[in-house]
Amino acid sequence: MNKKLIRNIALAVAILVVGLTVKNKLSGMATKVEIKEDKTAPIVNVFSASPDTVGLSLELYGKINAVNRVDLLAEVSGSFIGGDRDFLEGTAFKKGEVMIQLDNAEAKANAMSLKGNFINSILGILPDIKMDYAEDYARFEAYYNGLSLSSTLPALPEADGTLEKFLIARGIQSAYYQVKSAEERLAKFSIRAPFDGIIAVANVKRGNLVSPGRALGTFIGTGTFEIKSAVTLAYADELSVGQKVQFTSPDVAGNWTGTIDRISPVVDAASQSINVIANVRGKDLREGMYLTGAIEGVQVFDALSLPAYMVFDNEYVYTVENDSILQKTKIHVVEWLDDQIIITGIAPGTTMVDAPTLKAAAGTIVNATEIKR
Repeated sequence: MNKKLIRNIALAVAILVVGLTVKNKLSGMATKVEIKEDKTAPIVNVFSASPDTVGLSLELYGKINAVNRVDLLAEVSGSFIGGDRDFLEGTAFKKGEVMIQLDNAEAKANAMSLKGNFINSILGILPDIKMDYAEDYARFEAYYNGLSLSSTLPALPEADGTLEKFLIARGIQSAYYQVKSAEERLAKFSIRAPFDGIIAVANVKRGNLVSPGRALGTFIGTGTFEIKSAVTLAYADELSVGQKVQFTSPDVAGNWTGTIDRISPVVDAASQSINVIANVRGKDLREGMYLTGAIEGVQVFDALSLPAYMVFDNEYVYTVENDSILQKTKIHVVEWLDDQIIITGIAPGTTMVDAPTLKAAAGTIVNATEIKR
């Protein structure tokens, strides 16, 4: 064997040895990577959920509006000539007082003319009634004596049978209803306060000419106000009409006691809440104020009180299934209480994750360590 052949064989053996060595080192490195992945599975603290009944103070919040509110519209044409007081925003009127008086001279003259003719017609039939309907004469005579141009026309004495036909034939019934129609129209020139209250909006001034349908202003009562507030559906069974509510204002000193007047049966699909309307009275209350109300002793069933950091995006918590698989579980937030959140939607025995900084995908493998709460 020559020296060149020996060198080639030695080189081949060396290359084979180096190849085997590199292969073994690479295999060892791959094994070490797999072990490292197993060891880096997140370690999370978990506990078993025990939902219970939670007592809360339910808060209502909203703007108050007058229960009694009237939009004032003109029903006849006329010039605005005044009222019992100036028609201005904030002016108070008692029930029955004239807020807006339109010029009614023509309508008044027409009503007076018709009423005068009617009074003469009654006087003209009295002799016939005395002769043919003697038993009814005293009633019609007293009716005639009570008539006056300055007074509203009273109802006709009752009449039936032949007497009724007699009155119709003599035009008494027709004349009576013409007067009543004229009186009704005349009354529309005077717009009176339907209840004690104030002018909230004034759209006309003295001297303005108004026409039927024109918006003259808004009149509101100052006795009772109502407040509408959205309440989460979890509280629905705890509320009832007549329930007391204690109100305070963030801007005005004082407190007021109100009651729940109505509970809407309609659930808002987006917020899963219902509207609750409460009434409240008080001399210091004003249209448009914001109030905060509290209903004590409200109970929420099958609820959990959790640290705020356990609830993510206000809609889910982390749970663990099969001892090691992380899941996102949807919940319903009932109430925020500083650093605590009251939730529902978790079944008893659910393994919940107590991890304030956890951000992982559902299905992640975790190492769960049970803690006591």
